[in-house]
Amino acid sequence: MNTSTVERPNAVIAGISGFGTYVPKTRISAQELARDANIPLEKLTEGIGFTHVHKASDDEHPFTMGLEAAKEALLDAGLVGEEIDLVIFVSAGDYDYRFWCPSSAVVRELGCHHAYAFEVRNGCAGGNLACNVAMGLMERDLSIHHALVICADTLTRVVSPKIPECRPILYFGDGAAAVVLTRNYLRYQFLSFAEHTDGDLGDLLRVEAGGTRIPIKPGFHEWEKTFSCVDELAFATLVNQIYLKEYLGVMNKALDRSGIVASQIEYVLMNQIKNSLRIHIMNGMGIPEDHTYISMGEFGHIGPADCLFTMAKAHREGLLPEGKLAILAASGLGFSWSASVIRC
Repeated sequence: MNTSTVERPNAVIAGISGFGTYVPKTRISAQELARDANIPLEKLTEGIGFTHVHKASDDEHPFTMGLEAAKEALLDAGLVGEEIDLVIFVSAGDYDYRFWCPSSAVVRELGCHHAYAFEVRNGCAGGNLACNVAMGLMERDLSIHHALVICADTLTRVVSPKIPECRPILYFGDGAAAVVLTRNYLRYQFLSFAEHTDGDLGDLLRVEAGGTRIPIKPGFHEWEKTFSCVDELAFATLVNQIYLKEYLGVMNKALDRSGIVASQIEYVLMNQIKNSLRIHIMNGMGIPEDHTYISMGEFGHIGPADCLFTMAKAHREGLLPEGKLAILAASGLGFSWSASVIRC
């Protein structure tokens, strides 16, 4: 077995020592969304596989939700803010304010006085990426003992069931997840990482208005451009011809880099996608279909937080026994794919 990645002499050994999650209390049912979009309910409940999404209230934002998840992760790890050396805030980029750093606000609110803080954006693959960025910085800077990765988004604010071009992404919901990575922690160690981006899909998902090309200024009235509109045919092509191949590709590459084979993997933790696609991924890896955690039904898809959110749920339910192997996999806006092999 090739163990060059897992056992190289100078490898940084770090694992997840604490998990935190947060979802708004307000829920929207698939029935409501189907009615407003004027589409069959079965397209959402059976085709995609969700019954509800959670929607942030007017006083819930990426930062406020992420902060609550971070507090829970610190408590779970038995740490206080003063002990955190690195803070990474992950989202799709639609923060509470424009031209603002939510990671710096986390440092202030949690008292992480010795921490370095910054943001990561890689769509829904961002949480996975940020954990590996933290690992890389730990390898470069031996003073980093504890890193806090926070993922939070209010995706329902860029989706409207009344706009036909939003129909492919009506399963987007709001929520947050956070993890603490601790040097020399023996559980949930990141053994390898693989990634890939298909630049041809870069414009598949975007909000037209609010950037420098179409600023919102006096006289603006094209409010449908403030939502994420999707070419449904192009989206279907992505799913049918590209998505599965790329997803399986990065998972297999991560396995190769860890010296582990798919038959050794006990569990897959992934961003939440429609039923049929999830089944194809599990079958493509030769892993039993029920060896993954499905949060889609109750929470929908919550962006970069998804794979860490499902990992936290699986951890709390005792589904990830110590020493077993898992894959943390995600796809994201851009379009990008990433995968990490983890020893539980």
